[in-house]
Formats: sequence, C-alpha cells, structure tokens
Amino acid sequence: MAVGFDANVLKQIETELRTIKAEYQGKVPEESIDLAADESIQRLAGSRVPQFVPLFVGRFTRERLRELVAAGADPRDN
Repeated sequence: MAVGFDANVLKQIETELRTIKAEYQGKVPEESIDLAADESIQRLAGSRVPQFVPLFVGRFTRERLRELVAAGADPRDN
C-alpha cells in the first residue's frame, strides 16, 4: 500500500481490510485479500476525493472476492 494517501485515509483503509479479512476468513487466503485490496487501492490512486477511498476499496475488494468465491476458483491462481 505505497500510494500517497494521508494517514487518516490509510488508517481507514486498514480498518476496512481487517473487517474484510474477518468476513472472508476460511473462504479466501489472506494473501489473496491483500492482492485484491492492493489492486483496488491502485485503481483509486488518483482519486480527487480521498475521503471516499476506504469505502471504494472495501466495495471493490469485496466485489472481487465474491466473484472468486462464486466461481469456485483458487484466488491465488489469478
């Protein structure tokens, strides 16, 4: 997570990721959650409204994880 968001936004992203990891514990490996989250963060790197970044990181990450779980794929293969 090397994107240039301020400390408050980064803290909110970390909180969101902890929640997602708890939701998907046992369903998806933690490293796969981190990869999906990193992809989401990179997509939002140029956001003009950084206050919404944690919300969208959570939304995009969960969306990706739901797709992987529904497909029955091993997320580490993508």
